[in-house]
Amino acid sequence: MPTQIGIGFSEALNPEQAAQEAAFQSKTNLNADRIDLAIALCTVHYQPEQTIPILQKILNNSNLIGCSTAGIIMPYAIKNQGIAVITLSSDDMKIGIGSVNNINALNTREEGVALAIDCLNDFGKHGRQISLFLIDSLIENNSLFLKGLQEVWGDIFPIVGAGTCDDFHFQNTFQIFNDQTLHHSAIGIILGGHMQIGIGARHGWKPLGKPRTITKAEGNLIKEIEGKKASNLYYEYFGEEAKNMTMSKLGTLAILYPLGIYIEGNEEFLLRNAVNILDDGSIVCQGDVSAGSQVHLMIGNKASCKQAAYDAALEAQKNLLGKLPNIIIVIESMARLKLLGRTAFEEVSAIREVFGPNIPVIGLYSNGEICPMKTAEETFKRPLIQNGTIVVLALG
Repeated sequence: MPTQIGIGFSEALNPEQAAQEAAFQSKTNLNADRIDLAIALCTVHYQPEQTIPILQKILNNSNLIGCSTAGIIMPYAIKNQGIAVITLSSDDMKIGIGSVNNINALNTREEGVALAIDCLNDFGKHGRQISLFLIDSLIENNSLFLKGLQEVWGDIFPIVGAGTCDDFHFQNTFQIFNDQTLHHSAIGIILGGHMQIGIGARHGWKPLGKPRTITKAEGNLIKEIEGKKASNLYYEYFGEEAKNMTMSKLGTLAILYPLGIYIEGNEEFLLRNAVNILDDGSIVCQGDVSAGSQVHLMIGNKASCKQAAYDAALEAQKNLLGKLPNIIIVIESMARLKLLGRTAFEEVSAIREVFGPNIPVIGLYSNGEICPMKTAEETFKRPLIQNGTIVVLALG
């Protein structure tokens, strides 16, 4: 049986009704005897404890993963409220899933190792093509988790991921694994078998002002820039507003003006969200930074975002080596949704310009995107946590 995809969606206000409608639509559109994998994307208007039992019942207790998101990318619109369900059935693909729960600052790397092993145990001894993981974006330093994954999975095949979010509240994200609701957790999936993968990633953000040098950094902390408190960079642009730079008070401003780290040989800056400013002026970033790197504040606009989406789609199409994809999965920073507003669907239109109107497109808005960075030599480096990025994943 070739790979078959079913997509369902509902924005009904009642959570049980929304889950029932989305699951039933997806199962009907799949038109297959079995479901090998189901993915549920939920905005924060729905409590998973109310929706998961219904999803499981309608989807025949199939492998189910999912998460909260700030918005759902559908083939025809961007939805700020609703539940989407993607079902997959295939004799060509091999699938393995896993989960880890209660990740904290003391065990982040170890839990990355544990998830990688859990997924491999479920996957078996097949040829791996790609792995995808969803992790609570409120975990302090997800770079450590990614390092743990790489200790087991290595750098031979691509790793793509997303930080689950709750629509700029920065308080309570959730992850779904089979019949469980998880918090401070991560879920993963390995895909392999007879399939072709295309990945493209771009952000299109541009630097503001002159470059500054990070003179002191540790892990995901920037302690000094040009020998001064790191926070001075934000004070120069935002003045007294920078005093409130915490996830709950200034999360939006920090996301709309991320830090851009220059990495030699890469086509774009590596973006880092500032998630907090400590009392000593250190900037807490959503990912590791290195002393000696050059840094800018970055800014995006609607035109650059749309072009980035188009370029990411072209890159993914090129990597498919001529094969037609079965589905396009988009992982996109919620900063882009905030920036684009009502014009956000123009990015989906740009992707469909590349792949055509008949290929299903679905995705989620995230707080942190994990993907390989493209270099000027047309090769991919190891995966990195990024921000402000759109990732186009084509499965063929």
